[in-house]
Amino acid sequence: MIQLMMLIGLVLIAYAIYGQMSGSLGAGQATIVGGLGLALFLIGGILWLIRHWLLRPSANLAYVITGLGGRRVAIDGSRIYIPFLHEKVPVSLETMKLEVERKGPDALITRDNLRVDVKAEFYIKVQPDAESVLNAARSLGDKSVNAQSVSALVFEKLVSALRSVAATKDLVEIHAQRDAFASAVQQLVRSDLEQNGLTLESVTISRLDQTSQELLSDNNIFDAQGKRKITEITQAALVERNRIEQEARREITLKNVQTQKEILELERQRAEAEAAQQAEIAKIQAERKREAETYRIEQERQIQEAQIQQDQAVRVAAVERDRLLLLKQQELQKTDIERAKAIELAEREKEIAVAEAERQRAEAEKAALEAQAERERANQQIITVQQLAAAEREAQAKLIAAKQQIEQERIKRQTEVEVQAFAEVKQAEAKKQAAQLEAEAILTRAEAEAKAREQVARGETALKMVDVNIAREQVEVERARVEVERQALEYRQTYSEAALKFEIEKLRIEAQRDVQVELARAIGEFMSRGNMNIFGDPETLARMTEQYAKGLGLGMAIDGALSGLSALGDGNGKLGEMAQQLMQIAQRMGAVRMQAQHDSARSAEPSTPDAAESKSEASEKS
Repeated sequence: MIQLMMLIGLVLIAYAIYGQMSGSLGAGQATIVGGLGLALFLIGGILWLIRHWLLRPSANLAYVITGLGGRRVAIDGSRIYIPFLHEKVPVSLETMKLEVERKGPDALITRDNLRVDVKAEFYIKVQPDAESVLNAARSLGDKSVNAQSVSALVFEKLVSALRSVAATKDLVEIHAQRDAFASAVQQLVRSDLEQNGLTLESVTISRLDQTSQELLSDNNIFDAQGKRKITEITQAALVERNRIEQEARREITLKNVQTQKEILELERQRAEAEAAQQAEIAKIQAERKREAETYRIEQERQIQEAQIQQDQAVRVAAVERDRLLLLKQQELQKTDIERAKAIELAEREKEIAVAEAERQRAEAEKAALEAQAERERANQQIITVQQLAAAEREAQAKLIAAKQQIEQERIKRQTEVEVQAFAEVKQAEAKKQAAQLEAEAILTRAEAEAKAREQVARGETALKMVDVNIAREQVEVERARVEVERQALEYRQTYSEAALKFEIEKLRIEAQRDVQVELARAIGEFMSRGNMNIFGDPETLARMTEQYAKGLGLGMAIDGALSGLSALGDGNGKLGEMAQQLMQIAQRMGAVRMQAQHDSARSAEPSTPDAAESKSEASEKS
């Protein structure tokens, strides 16, 4: 980035010079471009100098700077370092591990003239202060302070310290007191290392063993004494080992003999114990056998006695069973005799009840025949009423036909829908009323059938009982049925007149219903076949329709009154004649009123034929 900035500055400077020389840039423009390029070049150069001349040591490194300005130590922070004016020595602040191993001919010699192979590790570092860093740099000269250079500097000091401390201690002592040996070496070396700016953190002995005897020289006084010492120690150890081994063998043999004696004694005691145990077992077995034989004999005796008692009980039970069986047979015979008597008595009662029932049935049939005759007379009266109703319907039909002829020219074709709807409503009401009557009849018939089925179920239940009870219940049922028929005949004789009136009124209502239905159907057919011209405006048509409906309503009201007066007739027929006269007067009044409306409509029609024709067309369209 810095090099690119400096390159851009040089390019701008060269472009300014070229532009001014070629005349493509003015003096002011060339000055600005050249100044900008010079500024970029100077800034880039300054940054490059700062980057390469500003020394920034890391956390595990320090520098000793010498030259212009004197000796300086850079541990933390930044220092100006100009290569051609200063020199720098890097000093590592990390802990350095220096390994020192002495073995074979170079092994350490102990106080007892024995050689020992040793491998020790020294952990050394430079303290992060200016004096220690300067001493370390001064000791190594212009070399970097690292593990290799420090090892080359102090290796012999470390070996000397190990030899000095080993010469003051025996081999066994060194082995037993390794920590003390390491501490002594550390105390001896620390002061020497501090002069070089180094600090000894710790010393560890990772390997310590006697040097192999084959590597010792017989011409070396120390080795000769060491070999003698080794021989003395090893031979004494062999003698002692042999003594210990022989003593161990003697002890082992003695122990084996004692053990064998004890084993034999224990086997003898075991044999005696086994013999005594077998004798005791035989004694106990004989005693148990005697007790078992005694118990077996006693059990056989008790079994024989129980068998004898059981045989006696069986014989006694057989005798008792025969006696009970004889008593039971006697009781069964007695029961059969009593049942035969009861059956015979029931048969006699049944025959008596059947005879009584036959007598009552004959009386009931007689009463039923009388009621049938009365019912036939009532049916004849109903037929008479039906014929009267048919005559009345025929008269009403003739009256309706006359009304159709009178009103055929005054009814408008557009009233067809209303009349048809009226006819459908009336027909639906009639059907509804008929359906209600039919539903009531079906409900009554279903209730009667349910009661009949209930009576049949009860009768079937009674049939499953004893024959005597069945006969008695049948007699009671016959009596109840005869009583019911007798009461029904009495009620019909008592209320026959009211029933006759009810039947006549019902037939009159049905006839009136048929008349209204036929009236609606006839009006509908009349309206559908008629070809009418209405003169006047829609209001005139509405008034005519209203007056016609009122006339029909008045006629129906008069018909109802006539029917009521006919029901209340006094024998002379005066009320019926008055009703007929009232009905004729109402018809004349309705005809006169409708004629007047027709005349007023004709007087209100337009004077010119074209206007009348257009009015008629408009009416037909509406």
